[in-house]
Amino acid sequence: MAMQTTALRYFLAVARDGTIAAASARLNVAPSAISRQIANLEAELDCPLFERRPRGMVLSQAGELLARHAHQVLASAEQVVTEIKELDGLQRGLVRIATTEAFAIDLVPGVIAAFHARYPGIRFELSALPPGQVTHRVIQGEVDLGLTFSLEPSIGPAVAYRNSLDMVALCAPDHPLAGQPAIGLADLAAYPVALLPRDTTLRTVLDAACAAEGIVIEPAFACNVLAAILPFVRRTRGLTLMSSIALQGQVGRGEFRVLPIRSRRSLARGIEVQTMRDRRLPRAAQAFLTALVAALPPVGE
Repeated sequence: MAMQTTALRYFLAVARDGTIAAASARLNVAPSAISRQIANLEAELDCPLFERRPRGMVLSQAGELLARHAHQVLASAEQVVTEIKELDGLQRGLVRIATTEAFAIDLVPGVIAAFHARYPGIRFELSALPPGQVTHRVIQGEVDLGLTFSLEPSIGPAVAYRNSLDMVALCAPDHPLAGQPAIGLADLAAYPVALLPRDTTLRTVLDAACAAEGIVIEPAFACNVLAAILPFVRRTRGLTLMSSIALQGQVGRGEFRVLPIRSRRSLARGIEVQTMRDRRLPRAAQAFLTALVAALPPVGE
């Protein structure tokens, strides 16, 4: 089956965006060209790849099978091109990373900046996504590396690093609790708290710990964007919770204070660095993976 990568790329764009018009806008390709490539694929396979519905196009059973094949074909083709370009060492290359927002604010950009200073020819693409989407992008080969929270060990991707890290409270340097060596969950409830939504790993772990102690924390500010929570913490007597390493750069510069939390139930969450299973990473991505893992706490600490 000699399918061109262009046809597969257009096919996956429609599968992802749901309509030819949306795929056309994102790819900057004429809708007629996309329609023609999909029609050619359907003619070659002698079956429909999409179910045409009033609100868009949904993959058929055959389309689902082709999508899995297409991801592998495009990832392999891209890897070959990248490796050819990298024959002169780490002078050129692209590293695609997906991570949860907590790590996209400070930690991962810091590692990227240090890596770029050493290898200025390497380019980066960073996406901040919910944990499940990070893993999905890795499994599909849409990114090279994923850094995400995981309450249970993942089985879909290959896991290059897994650790368990405690959740801590974050406050402004002049907060009344800023000098405390540790605080309890009841201390959190005495101040305005800004939290991520309930469908996050952070809230799952925190709510279970609060229930174990009979404590109710009603957030004064709930938001699904961590970057929007931080100004609230800076400018109020508020607190927020996050991984102990998420904002280590800003903490080190004195912008926030970190407060360990005492609780009867563990406030630890798993974090993973993920790669696509059975895929050999391009040289630049492999080198960056080494740098990223080196920036994370040693396993067991």
